[in-house]
Amino acid sequence: MQLWPWLTCVVLCIPLTACVTETTVTAADRQHQPNRNMTEAARTRVALGINYLQVGDKSQAKYNLDKALQMAPQLAEVHNALAYYYQQVQDHDAVVESYRQAMALEPDNADSYNNFGAYLCQQGQYQQAEQLLLEAIERPGYFRVADSYENLALCALEQNDFSKTRHYLNLSLTHNATRPSAQFNSAALYYATKQLELAAQTLELMQRASQLSAPVLLLSYQVAQELQHWPAMQEAEQQLLSLYPQSREALLLSQQQLTKSEFSALRQRYLASTEADATDSATQPRIKIVRKKAAVEASKKAARQHQVKANESLAGIAQQYGVTMSDLISWNALRPGESLQEGQWLNLNEPASTKQNTLAQRHLVTPGETLSQISLRYNIKLAHLLQWNNLTEQSPLRAGQFIYLKDPAYLDYDN
Repeated sequence: MQLWPWLTCVVLCIPLTACVTETTVTAADRQHQPNRNMTEAARTRVALGINYLQVGDKSQAKYNLDKALQMAPQLAEVHNALAYYYQQVQDHDAVVESYRQAMALEPDNADSYNNFGAYLCQQGQYQQAEQLLLEAIERPGYFRVADSYENLALCALEQNDFSKTRHYLNLSLTHNATRPSAQFNSAALYYATKQLELAAQTLELMQRASQLSAPVLLLSYQVAQELQHWPAMQEAEQQLLSLYPQSREALLLSQQQLTKSEFSALRQRYLASTEADATDSATQPRIKIVRKKAAVEASKKAARQHQVKANESLAGIAQQYGVTMSDLISWNALRPGESLQEGQWLNLNEPASTKQNTLAQRHLVTPGETLSQISLRYNIKLAHLLQWNNLTEQSPLRAGQFIYLKDPAYLDYDN
């Protein structure tokens, strides 16, 4: 559970068979079973190959994966596993070819797009990686959407695009609010961008769920130190030194070398990126703006729409107009994986009604939602939500309930 680049590993989604099941095929059933049996045998070989890779025996891994390919050359899982093998032996061309074959054989196999996108991000091919990961999310029936959004976040972080990193992490947590790695990376990002209260709230959620590790405790210590929350700081220190005494994090803390932690390094990256943005802005030539023309252009932009043509995909439309697929989904109230209809109109900008909602004074609770999630979503302190709504942290929420996002004493009832 660590920050990029330690989370660059491909999310390899291959069903592994727990054990080999031998089946005797008699003459009577030989004509009915061979294809299914060969597919299952190939999957067993894939499982063996991956297991051998995990223990470092690459020759046995390749032998079993080659056998799987002979048994089921049309199975995308086999080509995904081969791509993973070629990654371990650093054969880039073979990796690309294996993933392309997997996608050609099963165009709706989202795992192929996700794994290939994560790999290309490792190679620094960020634009292609983002496109593939968004394609994975768009595949119908894909249930690892949170994984792909987190991969997108980490890929954005590699480019020091902190705004996009936050955007994709939020989407990952929207699809899986208890995803430990996304929670941890969110807390680290909050720390790097000096949103310390949000970092503390996220870490508190993790600790309540017993999601402890040396990095989590060190980050908790650093956040509490800057907030001057001395009891929380002392508790994090005691837990880190007692539970993980041999860890690098415990060593950094005991030697008071916190400037060498990955969290301090991430903050330095963030500060460097903001300074670079400020420098670029200062050196840009000043352009005389004609207000009337600017207003006309803004009006045109606000009205941008696209009519869906035959066989167009959401990812392709997003790439065409230079927007993110997640924004298209949000602006058009779509569901991830929802099919587009020919002739359908899509908003290419945030609708005015959506923008007005950002000024909302109340939030409508959805099934399974918690106060902590609402707090993080609107960047409001949990203590304020509890006070404004006469609630405690143990108060249950029900779907359809309204939660005040402002002090009721100062609400604008005309809105």
